[in-house]
Amino acid sequence: DDDILSRKLLKILIDKYCPQIEVIGEASNSVEFIDLLFKKEPDILLLDINLGEKKNTLEVLSETKELTCEIIITSSYHTYAIKAINQHNVMGYLVKPYGLIDFKRVITSTIKKIQNIRDKQTYCKGLTEDLIAISTIKSIEFIKTKDILYLEADGKYTVFHLIDDIVKVVSKNLGEYEKVLPKQLFFRIHHKYIVNLCTIKNINRSDGNYCHLINGKSLSIAKRRQESLRKFLNI
Repeated sequence: DDDILSRKLLKILIDKYCPQIEVIGEASNSVEFIDLLFKKEPDILLLDINLGEKKNTLEVLSETKELTCEIIITSSYHTYAIKAINQHNVMGYLVKPYGLIDFKRVITSTIKKIQNIRDKQTYCKGLTEDLIAISTIKSIEFIKTKDILYLEADGKYTVFHLIDDIVKVVSKNLGEYEKVLPKQLFFRIHHKYIVNLCTIKNINRSDGNYCHLINGKSLSIAKRRQESLRKFLNI
């Protein structure tokens, strides 16, 4: 916003009525605006449209990469409302001078949307740590990661060895699953094996290096991975 009084008013309203929001930057022209936008990566952008420059801020936004922040317009004009809402999916359009009730309503709904997105992301992250989806010939199955004993490479295929002696064969190589399995639980001990550390009963070092699993299976630990495994286990 190129109006210093408008910026001061916004800061006063935010400080007094929106303590959950922290002001991390302010700009009076498009150059400062773009610089701050990518340096600070804000969650919420309070944006005046006409800064008295050749391009208004909506035109400047159209030239930038896709934004992940929520946009609230604070303008003296109704003129840009439809374009702003249709093209930039703004959360609110406040026409100056705007009232406290309208301001708080828009801010509250914006914060709620951001929180819902974060809650969903947290849920999805937890879901992927607890479950993994595999595609077999007949279906797509969801497997609990705690039920995986180890994974075994078989050419272009991966064999899932699960508790209760269940075996699943998947047409993806082992490297693909090394990328997606929780790294705090699974370790690649050999070019052929990724093991669930929670299923290891002990590691035998007297006759080579082997992982003995809770189901009685023994898996060889490659020499070049032994030191990495010791560091991973902090021993």
